[in-house]
Amino acid sequence: MLFKSLVTIGVGLLCGASGIASSQTLAFPGAEGFGALATGGRGKPAVIVTNLNDDGPGSFRQAVSRPGATVVFATAGVIHLKSSVVLASDLTIAGQSAPGSGITIADGKVSLTDARNVIIRYLRFRGGIKQARGDSSLNLANGANLMVDHASIEWGRWDNIQANGNSQSTIQHSIIGQGIVPQRFGCLCQSDELTLSHNLWIDNKSRNPKAKGRIQYVNNVVYNWGVTGYVGGHSAADHSADVVANVFIAGPESGPNFIGQFAKTDHTWAEGNLVDLDRNGAFDGRPVTADEFTRAGADVVAQPTQKPQVPVRVDPASMLVPLVAANAGHNLCRDAVDQRLVDEMLSFGRSGKFIADETEVGGLPPQFTGVVPKDSDGDGMPDEWERNHHLNPGDAADGPAIDAKTGYSHLELYLNELAGARPSSCKAA
Repeated sequence: MLFKSLVTIGVGLLCGASGIASSQTLAFPGAEGFGALATGGRGKPAVIVTNLNDDGPGSFRQAVSRPGATVVFATAGVIHLKSSVVLASDLTIAGQSAPGSGITIADGKVSLTDARNVIIRYLRFRGGIKQARGDSSLNLANGANLMVDHASIEWGRWDNIQANGNSQSTIQHSIIGQGIVPQRFGCLCQSDELTLSHNLWIDNKSRNPKAKGRIQYVNNVVYNWGVTGYVGGHSAADHSADVVANVFIAGPESGPNFIGQFAKTDHTWAEGNLVDLDRNGAFDGRPVTADEFTRAGADVVAQPTQKPQVPVRVDPASMLVPLVAANAGHNLCRDAVDQRLVDEMLSFGRSGKFIADETEVGGLPPQFTGVVPKDSDGDGMPDEWERNHHLNPGDAADGPAIDAKTGYSHLELYLNELAGARPSSCKAA
């Protein structure tokens, strides 16, 4: 039986600023929070990834090495890194453009160190046991204006995500899960103006996340934590966080501390959160009170403190689990790894486990290529789509051209349309 939410902020209330100017174009429809106004490679030409090589012409590494591009994919499968990849600035990386099973980046770290204005959508980052011992699968260090959407970020060796020193960023609708040895942690989120929204945090021993900075934490599901679920900054410096309408569900290896490790420097506004600790296979439990945050050591404040220019829509916590189950991660083609993690969450305490490395769960699943549509002028848009939208399949200049009605480039309009496709399981036809 579903338990009632105490989301007194109300269904559909926007958490953040009161509104945005109509002239501001979102990163894409549905972008929210502090990173929602990133422009990425808007107005820049397409760079096409044509192979799964670690480096060289047509590779992912080469495509993301220079600033100012929209990176699209004419291939699918696993890119096995031989070393970390560092992204340039002013990029859009459109994983939804990949055919078949999409793109998985494995065996190394993808880093946005010092990057500015980057949009990443529908990619899988799975560092795995071959990456360096202290690495994460995705590193956001000293970056700004970053938007990560519908990503699967797993098998990091230190944390799945390291987000240190970045600002004006969002990670939304993603799966952050099953970190591996030596730490098995979710995220060291040591950043300011960071929105974490509608994500699934699963099978991480702790740091779901460690909120050390100015954090907006809205509509996340945390499942099968170990020592601690959501962790405060617990340092001498002042931190602030809005913890709104999240769900904490104990799994087989969870301890009692679904929140913890706060200090009085953790200034926390908590509202509408739910916790289910009984592991009985059903979604039931109770509301989390503000007093529980106080007892865990936080300084509970009376009003929200995180106010991005683009608000985050708040869904009632009682409705959150099916929304996250349907939408988190690369759900356009949900592969066996992500489906297993979602199924664990939906067992409501009956399944889920920590792993030493990915070989314990079968490693990377099979991939398939699918059909690459014809794109005569190499502008990232298929010929048929261009003809249907009164564009010229023989003129590459119409891809980066801005549509006056929407503020998006024609290439962005095509990619946004792909992202709105019906999600599916990840099986070859």
